[in-house]
Amino acid sequence: MKRRSMLGSVAVAIPLSGCSLNRSESGNIQIANQTNQEVWKEIAVQRNGGLFSESGTVYETRTRTPPTERYRGTLTDVAPPGTYEVQVEFEAVETDQDSGVHTTQWSPSGEESESLIITLTPDFDVEFLTQ
Repeated sequence: MKRRSMLGSVAVAIPLSGCSLNRSESGNIQIANQTNQEVWKEIAVQRNGGLFSESGTVYETRTRTPPTERYRGTLTDVAPPGTYEVQVEFEAVETDQDSGVHTTQWSPSGEESESLIITLTPDFDVEFLTQ
């Protein structure tokens, strides 16, 4: 009888041994447009290849963004934990102002509510912060 109960507990423990109870969160991107005009925002997030992962684009978008004086727009669940190169460019909708392409490295670790904050300043400069 003891042998059967031992086998039963081993059979239950083995499938659970590969499961992780730690759930990691994907990183978010927050956008602040401090200009007084609507802009086109183009963002590309590319994974840097490593020993066990391939390089490639994990997120890409081109959308219009209104001025955001008192808040930041949020793009949720953009990239799982890892190391990425983020490229961003802003273009004014109604004028010829352009930020040019700006690039930063981003390494979300899986912490809850982790964000890359991208700010377009009134003079069309781009700033990157992490939270």
